[in-house]
Amino acid sequence: MTTLSSETDTKSTRQLLEKIGLSPVAAGHKAKLFADASKALASMGGNGGPVSRWWVPGRLEFLGKHTDYCAGRSILAAVERGVCFCSSLRTDSRLRIVDAAAGEVVELQVCAQPTAPAQGWALYPAAVARRLAAVFPGSLRGADVAFISDLPPAAGLSSSSCLIVGFFLLLAKSNGEFLGTVHGQKLQDRVVLGEFLGAVESGRAWRGLASDAGVGTQGGSQDQTAILSSTAGSLTAFDFFEARRGAVIKLPAELTLVIATSGVVARKTGAAMAAYNNVSQRAAACLACWRDLVKQPGENLEAMFRANPENFPRLRTALQAHGEKPVAGFSGTDLLARVEQFDTESHRLIPAAIAAMRAGRWADLGDIVDESQQLADTCLHNQVEQTRRLAATARSLGAVAACAFGAGFGGAVWALVETSRAEAFTNAWRDTYGREFPDLQPAAGFFQTALGPAAAELK
Repeated sequence: MTTLSSETDTKSTRQLLEKIGLSPVAAGHKAKLFADASKALASMGGNGGPVSRWWVPGRLEFLGKHTDYCAGRSILAAVERGVCFCSSLRTDSRLRIVDAAAGEVVELQVCAQPTAPAQGWALYPAAVARRLAAVFPGSLRGADVAFISDLPPAAGLSSSSCLIVGFFLLLAKSNGEFLGTVHGQKLQDRVVLGEFLGAVESGRAWRGLASDAGVGTQGGSQDQTAILSSTAGSLTAFDFFEARRGAVIKLPAELTLVIATSGVVARKTGAAMAAYNNVSQRAAACLACWRDLVKQPGENLEAMFRANPENFPRLRTALQAHGEKPVAGFSGTDLLARVEQFDTESHRLIPAAIAAMRAGRWADLGDIVDESQQLADTCLHNQVEQTRRLAATARSLGAVAACAFGAGFGGAVWALVETSRAEAFTNAWRDTYGREFPDLQPAAGFFQTALGPAAAELK
């Protein structure tokens, strides 16, 4: 099997990564990771066939907290950190995987009934393999796979969804055009594919396909869509009701994004799962309340809104009347807060942010994003003291805007700063956080990032 360990191959890989949109510095680092993954793949002793390589980025949620599974709007981007995959196809249904950094090897079957429950990171390829085998009865080919990541795990940058997307792409490659269409839906449309892979991760039913166990989280498709459909150097708006891309806004060279990972681990398939799912369940309970109290249908909150914007005031009135009495397992007050957050974030803040950025009024973002951060705290209840302080400190240090993102209950915060002072800002942000939370300093991380390209095969 040919490896990528030589200096010539590493240079070639770097050039390919630059061609898809990574910056030269990021491409150089990732080329070395691909070389490590290639060595790990060769060490598995495969069949010596051609190697397929995929770059799968982490995602940045600029705005759109818990709006996707309500079919609302988000503003998203890919970052220049992510997961490098090297794979070679097999003629049988075995899926042999090695984590090139840790050396851990897992073997699965691409079948609807796995022989043993997967654990840890293996949950994600197992979910993909199981769902695809259920969708496509018959024999699916597996693959030998090595992967390596420079994303901080369980930090809000969608390391888990990177695995879902990456393993789908390489299994689709192994099985050719057979995986091109699901129930008449063209998966070549990457926004539709993101929606499908969101259903794979959550296990929910999708466009006529039966539900599945997924990985246990009750989310949407924001992460998968951002990973598959972002544009290098730009923020992209997505409408999850219509499954389409909206405005693409280029980030000016004068502004840079800095990411802080809090060191508070928020593993969606671990300790944070119940809290994460609670936010989703509150949105579902709002719909149940709408159906039961107002006697009106509604597939999701956005469908209810688009049927008639006056439906939201009617739902608010019904929830206010219930006060602290339970509705579908939650108090009316809790559900009212969830409706307010979704309505404000999706229908007012995101359109306002898009209008400001398209007009070049980047300074106007601060107040818009501050309100989104406040709603996450007071209505979603998914913030911790560390993410509150990171967002507030970034603003006090002069960030144009700053906000926590991802599922919450830990994770990361982004800050938009002037490029000319990005280095000084990053150091000051890191130092301030270290003084406030010294115990978390070893686990926290601070890095600048360009907005990177979507997932791509290096051909």
